[in-house]
Amino acid sequence: MHQALETYRLPRALIGTPSAFGPVPRRLPPVFRDRDELPASGDLGEKLRNALADSRFQIVLCSPRAAQSKWVNEEILTFKQIHGEARTLALIVSGEPYSGGDSECFPPALRFHLGPDGALSDDPAEPIAADIRPGKDGRRLALLKLVAGIADVRLDSLVRRDAARRQRRLMWITGASLAVMMVTIGLAIYAETQRRVAVQQQLLANRSLDFLIGTFEIANPATENPRTITALTILNRASRRAGVELKGEPAVSARLLRATGEIYFNLGLPKEAERDLQSALMREPEKGEERARTLLKLAAIAYKRGDLDEIRKRIDAAAASYPKRASYAPELDAEVLEQRGRAKIIDGHYADSARLLGEAAQRYGQLSGDHTVELGRVWMLEAQSLVRIKRYDEADALFGRALASYIATFGINHLLTATAYQNRAWADFERGQTAAAAAGIKKAVAIYDRVLEGNHPTIGAALLLMGRIRTAQGDTAGALAALDRARALYSKLYGPRNAAVGDADFYAAEAEAKRGATDAALARLARTKLIYDENYGPDDPDQVELLTLRSRILAAGGRKADAERDCAAASALHRKLEPSGPGLTAEDCVVGTAS
Repeated sequence: MHQALETYRLPRALIGTPSAFGPVPRRLPPVFRDRDELPASGDLGEKLRNALADSRFQIVLCSPRAAQSKWVNEEILTFKQIHGEARTLALIVSGEPYSGGDSECFPPALRFHLGPDGALSDDPAEPIAADIRPGKDGRRLALLKLVAGIADVRLDSLVRRDAARRQRRLMWITGASLAVMMVTIGLAIYAETQRRVAVQQQLLANRSLDFLIGTFEIANPATENPRTITALTILNRASRRAGVELKGEPAVSARLLRATGEIYFNLGLPKEAERDLQSALMREPEKGEERARTLLKLAAIAYKRGDLDEIRKRIDAAAASYPKRASYAPELDAEVLEQRGRAKIIDGHYADSARLLGEAAQRYGQLSGDHTVELGRVWMLEAQSLVRIKRYDEADALFGRALASYIATFGINHLLTATAYQNRAWADFERGQTAAAAAGIKKAVAIYDRVLEGNHPTIGAALLLMGRIRTAQGDTAGALAALDRARALYSKLYGPRNAAVGDADFYAAEAEAKRGATDAALARLARTKLIYDENYGPDDPDQVELLTLRSRILAAGGRKADAERDCAAASALHRKLEPSGPGLTAEDCVVGTAS
């Protein structure tokens, strides 16, 4: 409940509306927990009293245990004496209010009003409580009751708007398209031909909306937590229905399949995303905005798997699929430039990539509306390319701009803010500024831990970088702690044979070697070798890195002959993979300079 309150974002329609505490904010104020503040003496601690005085509201978790606790009662009484009685909110977790005896869940200070002298009177109080006991409010409605009290908004308004927002989360892409279409229809009804187009579009909109309502109406968003709703099951159902039930309605089917494809992509399911986007492409007209966006999303999927030829093909097709004078063309022009810049990253042409991404950022900046997300994303991509060509100061300025814009728009505790900290930490690490890198990645991991589930793969990637930075600083114990946490996370998510598990062992081997544990380092690399063989095969650049690292570890451990053998094997594999590139030398293996 603590995390749910701190991460809850109020519906946009309520933000800025008047309340007793000023305009309603995007998020609630920070929530103080007194778990670590209960005193061992006979009085409340000064720190806890100060925290109570500085707090706007008090939430009491009501249970028979709480009702019998002296300290819980003292905290309630102290808070009421400071702030009055209206700001203490109750959350019933067990027991029965006003039952008396062992099942009573309300502490005395909650059951009775204060007297004129500030002491507890015998005048009964009847606090309104949220109730998460079985068969009562449920966790979601209980959360909304607390939010409504803290934000000073009407509960019915909050529940209604929260429910509508939760319904829209899986439909927002299609909903935006429908809204644009409806505006176009309203402006286009001037002649008979235009009226016919409007009728056709109206039918398409209504059919799409009816379809989506039928797909998503299985949940009760007012009382159920989203984590209890099988979102992926709903998405799979929508995907199947759009592809099978709407074959006779290609326009509706195409729009819905593109929506499900984009949602799959955002969920990290590229195969399913590509399937639905390809199906949408087959149903879309040869020219138009929707076809261009579908092709650009397919290019993004190809970027994820490093398929340069596919990226170029999709980008070129997208650029040729819409008229350059269309009202939507400027935004698509910016997206095409961004994708061309990404393609140059895959191609290793980092200067060209930075130039194209800089142009994309200029185009996004010229568009009307809020494009904070797009601008921040492109700035960071441009900065990463600049780091590759050692233009560190320019890159740092772009990272700083992206970070500042995300903090100003979304606040500190947001996924995009954490991503910006992580990317800047990577850049500092690349330029050898390990202290700055360590501070940045620490902030990123702390935010991820607050806003993501504990086993989210994004946390794993950040932990890998944290381990590498700590190894470079000589903090091998801290490095191994971060890397082993990443390894456990990936193993739980994907299984012990996943390539990400091998990456964690690879970097952990460097840390083991740095602390002089040669045998432990070699054991880690042996596990990595098995995983890389299974996932990549014997002829892969990661195998070159593995052989090179093992050579360095063997050399540091005094096993010169074994080190030279692995260095020679790394050099031969490198020549096989990059026959026209510079070869590895014995110094590369022993000293560890990059090829």
